[in-house]
Amino acid sequence: MRLRVLRVRMSLSGNEPYPARMTLEIVWTRTALALPDEVRRELVSRLEELHPHFPEMKTRMKIGITRALDGLVFQSNEGVVKLMLEVRKRRDGSWKYPTYWTMAHEFMHLAQFNTKGIPSGERACDVYALARLPPRFIDDSPSYLVVPPAARKRWRRKDAALAHRLAVSALKKRDAGLKRYAVWWEQEFERLF
Repeated sequence: MRLRVLRVRMSLSGNEPYPARMTLEIVWTRTALALPDEVRRELVSRLEELHPHFPEMKTRMKIGITRALDGLVFQSNEGVVKLMLEVRKRRDGSWKYPTYWTMAHEFMHLAQFNTKGIPSGERACDVYALARLPPRFIDDSPSYLVVPPAARKRWRRKDAALAHRLAVSALKKRDAGLKRYAVWWEQEFERLF
């Protein structure tokens, strides 16, 4: 069976600390290939936007569809990456795409696999992803960090900015020796929310 490969050229604004051009090589699973072209283009667009914030990520990845989870990522010992995302058609005919946050959280797991110094675990993954991402990409509440129920129910731009700012501070505190930096983030987010 032949899988189609889609090469995507990226142009980034000059103020980002990453190379001006990168190429993502995406291989679609059979299920993902069944998606309409415009849906796959939207997924590629989102991946392009997030990729510069995760330079450890491989440029070649296989994209599949999951119905059970928001997102899931695997990396083999050979470095082959498979990213599974929830994409489905709604009853009204529109498409439900994964949030930028979901994709970024999964990319952060790849950074955990490929980089020394980034601790493993879901809560660490959330804190590190929040610190890396500009707030415009934090379009949903963190996946595993505890946030007030009102924040989970209705995530706002100002919540994203607060989450990012606190994550940057939490990692500075971690570098200074604080072991419970995720707990510190949760307490500060609840206090300032």
